[in-house]
Amino acid sequence: MNNIKDSYLRKSSVFWDYIDISKDVFIEIDRDLDIVDCNLAFCELKNRSRQHLTGRSILESIPQKDREKFKKNIDQIFNLKNKEEIFKLTILGKKGIVKKVMMKFNLVVDETNSVDCVFLKFSTYVERINDSKLGTLFQSIYNSLSEQYTILATRKDGRINHINSKVVDLLGYSESELINKNVVEFYADTPENRKAVIEMRNCLQKNEEWAGEIAQRSKNGEVIPVFLSVTSLRHNGEIIGRIGVGRDLREEKKLAAENEAFSFKLQGRSKLAEFGMMLQGVAHNLNTPLTGIKSSAQLQKSKLNKFRSKLEEKYGEDPLISKMLDSIVKSTDLINSSSVKMSRIIKNMMTKARQEQSNSREVLNLCSVMEQELEFMMANMFFKHKVEKEFELQRELPVVYGLYSDFSQIFTNLIKNALDAMFDTEIKRLVVVIFSDEKNIYVKIKDTGKGIAPENHEKIFEPFFTTKPKLTEANGNEPTGTGIGLESVKSLLEPYQAVIDFSSEIGVGTEFRIVIPIEKNLK
Repeated sequence: MNNIKDSYLRKSSVFWDYIDISKDVFIEIDRDLDIVDCNLAFCELKNRSRQHLTGRSILESIPQKDREKFKKNIDQIFNLKNKEEIFKLTILGKKGIVKKVMMKFNLVVDETNSVDCVFLKFSTYVERINDSKLGTLFQSIYNSLSEQYTILATRKDGRINHINSKVVDLLGYSESELINKNVVEFYADTPENRKAVIEMRNCLQKNEEWAGEIAQRSKNGEVIPVFLSVTSLRHNGEIIGRIGVGRDLREEKKLAAENEAFSFKLQGRSKLAEFGMMLQGVAHNLNTPLTGIKSSAQLQKSKLNKFRSKLEEKYGEDPLISKMLDSIVKSTDLINSSSVKMSRIIKNMMTKARQEQSNSREVLNLCSVMEQELEFMMANMFFKHKVEKEFELQRELPVVYGLYSDFSQIFTNLIKNALDAMFDTEIKRLVVVIFSDEKNIYVKIKDTGKGIAPENHEKIFEPFFTTKPKLTEANGNEPTGTGIGLESVKSLLEPYQAVIDFSSEIGVGTEFRIVIPIEKNLK
């Protein structure tokens, strides 16, 4: 390479969006040859999730005979001593399949231009042979596509006459179960999908090709979104069948949902910070007149007591006047006690606002956090007046280190969900329990709401899944949902290695349980 600096790379979100839809394999590794990140093509190649692959050694994907050579090349790259731009090597795919690839690289640098990682690109290739023929070329293309795409051919009547192994892997049927069956039998039977199938048929009749998203149903009943490209096959001018090439969209859709959920969280944190600052300003401005009210009430009481003494000294004790003065003194006492209560509420508001904006871990007593959240929930009239409340809170909990805002959101989301579930039930009882043993802190939040249907038990922690109506679809004061509350709870608990589960019965209620390990959350 003429200039090693030409390979320097700084990544961006747009860069990663492009990389994730690329058909080539991209892997980022550190000096220890551990995988820092990878794209979807590598996940497909290894038939493993990104979470499983991250942190593992890249050498696990290099055949044993090539490992020393690979390590030497990477070492030269990190030390800026390599002389080649492109390397030929082999990598291991799922089931130990060996693939020939061309490797290119970029150096990943940090803000100080120090080499941080190496970004590798692996592209498959076919070596040329002298007697290359059309059949050989087609077979090479077919083999290349087969590793990442489903390929399915049908006769003119729609009956399947050829599939590749990727179709078997995707749908879970054996080849014998698929051949000679009509392809429509394996499309998901939903109104939206029926519409897509009709659109595909009409388009193929006019243009002889179609591309779009369609849902296929696997043997175990899973609905799988697939981007399908269908082309008509002709022989001697007559259509004899069709061939479809499909790409599994599940990972992309999951990634998109995660990105959207993360975006919602960032927006929520930003709005929370803005609201906290505004709240602090309002609370500060309220404190000044409130101090004046409190001082005036105390002064008024003192003057009234002196006035009473003067009257009795000059005119003697009068029961009627004494009773009137007692009534006025009671009123000043009420003003004073209300002022004290408001001062405490404002102080709590300012403390909560500061804590919500903090991004630093601090010592937390989760019982105190829960008590504060329950106190603020008293502003909710439904919670305050219509719900029977039962709190069992162990005050002397072991402390943990964490973000106040994390646990504040966790507790608030779960309590709010419980209240929403009891919106139109006859019995409205909320039970909140928090206690500990030597190993864990336990939180239980139980309601007498409508319960969660069994078919939704596996979905409730998924981003954007909700059984509540959208804001525009709600009737009156009916609770609405976005589907990010419980997903957010689960995500916020992950850094603390905490576990959340639940039990629910239709018409009886739901109980959520959180277990937070103490030792893993000490400073």
